[in-house]
Amino acid sequence: MNNLSWNLARYANIFDTSLVAQIRHCLEGTLNQCKITKEKLQKEGIVAQFHGREQEEWTHYCEVCEAEVFNILFVEHRKVHCENCARSRSRSLENFVVLEEFKTEELAKTLGEFQVAEGSPNTETLESYEVDIALLPPSLRYL
Repeated sequence: MNNLSWNLARYANIFDTSLVAQIRHCLEGTLNQCKITKEKLQKEGIVAQFHGREQEEWTHYCEVCEAEVFNILFVEHRKVHCENCARSRSRSLENFVVLEEFKTEELAKTLGEFQVAEGSPNTETLESYEVDIALLPPSLRYL
Protein backbone atom coordinates (compact mmCIF):
# COMPACT_ATOMS: atom_id res chain seq x y z
CA MET A 1 0.00 0.00 0.00
CA ASN A 2 2.92 2.35 0.58
CA ASN A 3 4.19 2.25 -3.00
CA LEU A 4 0.63 2.52 -4.27
CA SER A 5 -0.01 5.58 -2.08
CA TRP A 6 3.18 7.30 -3.24
CA ASN A 7 2.38 6.54 -6.89
CA LEU A 8 -1.14 7.92 -6.46
CA ALA A 9 0.35 11.08 -4.95
CA ARG A 10 2.74 11.41 -7.91
CA TYR A 11 0.51 10.50 -10.84
CA ALA A 12 -3.20 10.71 -10.00
CA ASN A 13 -5.63 13.61 -9.88
CA ILE A 14 -7.79 12.87 -6.87
CA PHE A 15 -10.94 14.94 -6.33
CA ASP A 16 -12.12 13.29 -3.10
CA THR A 17 -10.91 15.27 -0.05
CA SER A 18 -11.41 12.32 2.29
CA LEU A 19 -9.31 10.03 0.09
CA VAL A 20 -6.57 12.66 -0.20
CA ALA A 21 -6.52 12.97 3.61
CA GLN A 22 -6.20 9.20 4.02
CA ILE A 23 -3.42 8.93 1.43
CA ARG A 24 -1.65 11.94 2.98
CA HIS A 25 -1.81 10.20 6.39
CA CYS A 26 -0.14 7.12 4.85
CA LEU A 27 2.53 9.27 3.14
CA GLU A 28 3.32 11.15 6.36
CA GLY A 29 3.65 7.88 8.28
CA THR A 30 5.99 6.27 5.77
CA LEU A 31 8.08 9.43 5.43
CA ASN A 32 8.46 9.66 9.21
CA GLN A 33 9.38 5.98 9.41
CA CYS A 34 12.03 6.46 6.72
CA LYS A 35 13.51 9.41 8.63
CA ILE A 36 13.56 7.45 11.92
CA THR A 37 15.18 4.44 10.26
CA LYS A 38 17.85 6.57 8.57
CA GLU A 39 18.65 8.37 11.86
CA LYS A 40 18.93 5.04 13.69
CA LEU A 41 21.25 3.68 11.00
CA GLN A 42 23.41 6.83 11.13
CA LYS A 43 23.78 6.50 14.92
CA GLU A 44 25.00 2.94 14.36
CA GLY A 45 27.47 4.11 11.72
CA ILE A 46 25.60 2.39 8.88
CA VAL A 47 25.22 4.37 5.67
CA ALA A 48 22.24 3.69 3.42
CA GLN A 49 23.57 3.68 -0.13
CA PHE A 50 21.40 5.49 -2.63
CA HIS A 51 20.16 2.90 -5.11
CA GLY A 52 17.34 4.73 -6.82
CA ARG A 53 14.33 3.07 -8.32
CA GLU A 54 13.58 2.17 -11.91
CA GLN A 55 10.18 3.23 -13.22
CA GLU A 56 9.33 -0.38 -14.10
CA GLU A 57 10.59 -1.82 -10.82
CA TRP A 58 8.13 -3.89 -8.79
CA THR A 59 7.25 -3.31 -5.16
CA HIS A 60 9.65 -5.07 -2.78
CA TYR A 61 8.48 -7.52 -0.13
CA CYS A 62 10.42 -9.08 2.74
CA GLU A 63 11.71 -12.57 1.91
CA VAL A 64 10.85 -13.76 5.41
CA CYS A 65 7.56 -12.15 6.53
CA GLU A 66 6.33 -10.87 3.13
CA ALA A 67 5.69 -7.35 4.45
CA GLU A 68 6.00 -4.53 1.94
CA VAL A 69 9.43 -2.91 2.17
CA PHE A 70 9.33 0.75 1.19
CA ASN A 71 12.35 2.92 0.35
CA ILE A 72 14.95 1.49 2.75
CA LEU A 73 15.89 -2.03 1.72
CA PHE A 74 17.94 -4.43 3.84
CA VAL A 75 19.58 -6.73 1.31
CA GLU A 76 21.45 -9.95 2.05
CA HIS A 77 22.59 -12.14 -0.84
CA ARG A 78 20.20 -10.36 -3.26
CA LYS A 79 17.23 -10.99 -0.97
CA VAL A 80 15.27 -8.04 0.44
CA HIS A 81 14.29 -8.02 4.11
CA CYS A 82 12.32 -5.62 6.29
CA GLU A 83 14.27 -4.06 9.14
CA ASN A 84 12.76 -6.37 11.76
CA CYS A 85 13.64 -9.57 9.91
CA ALA A 86 17.10 -8.26 8.99
CA ARG A 87 17.85 -7.42 12.62
CA SER A 88 16.56 -10.80 13.78
CA ARG A 89 19.20 -12.37 11.51
CA SER A 90 21.95 -9.94 12.56
CA ARG A 91 21.50 -7.24 15.24
CA SER A 92 24.39 -5.25 13.77
CA LEU A 93 23.22 -5.87 10.18
CA GLU A 94 26.48 -7.65 9.41
CA ASN A 95 26.42 -9.06 5.85
CA PHE A 96 23.57 -6.70 4.91
CA VAL A 97 23.68 -3.87 2.42
CA VAL A 98 21.23 -1.07 3.16
CA LEU A 99 19.83 0.62 0.06
CA GLU A 100 17.71 3.74 -0.27
CA GLU A 101 15.35 4.06 -3.24
CA PHE A 102 14.17 7.65 -2.78
CA LYS A 103 15.88 10.68 -1.28
CA THR A 104 14.06 12.06 1.76
CA GLU A 105 13.84 15.45 0.05
CA GLU A 106 12.13 13.89 -2.99
CA LEU A 107 9.53 12.20 -0.78
CA ALA A 108 8.97 15.41 1.19
CA LYS A 109 8.47 17.33 -2.07
CA THR A 110 5.92 14.79 -3.31
CA LEU A 111 4.07 15.00 0.01
CA GLY A 112 4.13 18.81 -0.06
CA GLU A 113 2.73 18.95 -3.60
CA PHE A 114 0.00 16.36 -3.01
CA GLN A 115 -3.41 17.97 -2.71
CA VAL A 116 -7.00 17.66 -3.83
CA ALA A 117 -7.24 18.15 -7.59
CA GLU A 118 -8.90 21.38 -8.62
CA GLY A 119 -12.34 21.35 -10.22
CA SER A 120 -14.46 18.26 -10.33
CA PRO A 121 -14.23 15.15 -12.43
CA ASN A 122 -16.23 15.33 -15.63
CA THR A 123 -18.34 12.16 -15.72
CA GLU A 124 -18.49 12.20 -19.53
CA THR A 125 -14.71 12.33 -19.66
CA LEU A 126 -14.37 9.59 -17.06
CA GLU A 127 -16.70 7.25 -18.95
CA SER A 128 -14.70 7.57 -22.16
CA TYR A 129 -11.31 7.75 -20.47
CA GLU A 130 -8.84 5.24 -21.83
CA VAL A 131 -5.59 4.49 -20.05
CA ASP A 132 -2.53 3.14 -21.79
CA ILE A 133 -1.63 0.51 -19.20
CA ALA A 134 1.92 0.23 -20.56
CA LEU A 135 2.65 3.82 -19.50
CA LEU A 136 1.70 3.25 -15.84
CA PRO A 137 4.19 2.10 -13.20
CA PRO A 138 3.80 -1.64 -12.51
CA SER A 139 2.24 -1.07 -9.10
CA LEU A 140 -0.70 0.77 -10.71
CA ARG A 141 -1.31 -1.61 -13.62
CA TYR A 142 -3.41 -4.19 -11.82
CA LEU A 143 -5.90 -2.09 -9.89
